[in-house]
Amino acid sequence: MCSIIQHTTTQRPARMAITKQDIWRAADELDAEGIRPTLAAVRKKLGSGSFTTISDAMAEWKNRKTATLPSSDPLPVAVNEHLAELGNALWAIALANANARFDEDRKQIEADKAAISQQLAEAIELADTFTRENDQLRERVNQLEPMERERDKLADQLAEVKRRSGEELNRCMEKLTQRDNEAIEARKQAKEAIERAASLQGQVEALKEQVANLTAVLKTGGKQ
Repeated sequence: MCSIIQHTTTQRPARMAITKQDIWRAADELDAEGIRPTLAAVRKKLGSGSFTTISDAMAEWKNRKTATLPSSDPLPVAVNEHLAELGNALWAIALANANARFDEDRKQIEADKAAISQQLAEAIELADTFTRENDQLRERVNQLEPMERERDKLADQLAEVKRRSGEELNRCMEKLTQRDNEAIEARKQAKEAIERAASLQGQVEALKEQVANLTAVLKTGGKQ
């Protein structure tokens, strides 16, 4: 008895494209949970998404969040105590503002450097995530290859069993046909033998009758 293994293939439904609003929503949820919304964290929250799409949306999200914060520009210092020292006071204010602007520019540069470093770290983290996922997929493929080879082997064995079974069935059918022919021939010969026996029986009866008649004739002749 042979069994046939049927393989069914399931198709995964196509995923909808992730929008910028989806990325912002995921970042807001992470931020509300006290989790830093890195690129990898946002992608994990979404379940999928390309690095470019998430990176561009997160850059806009950070700019919008920074724009909502109160301005850190220092209030101007008014020196009006002595009109006679107005020039020196104005110079001091200008110098202070220049220094403050310099400090702000320096802080902005440092902040930009930190942001770039953070984005780079997030990109590296996301790349590591992609690498791990790729390794996992490769491992799954490697695990499927022996199964596919075993499936092909079983399919070949099944085909061989079917072939041998077909040959054996053909031989059996030929033997049955031969035996049927032999049985038909035997029945035919038996019928002919019976017919010959019946014919011989008739001849024997006829001979017996002739012998009886001759015997009667002889007896009658002897008496005369």
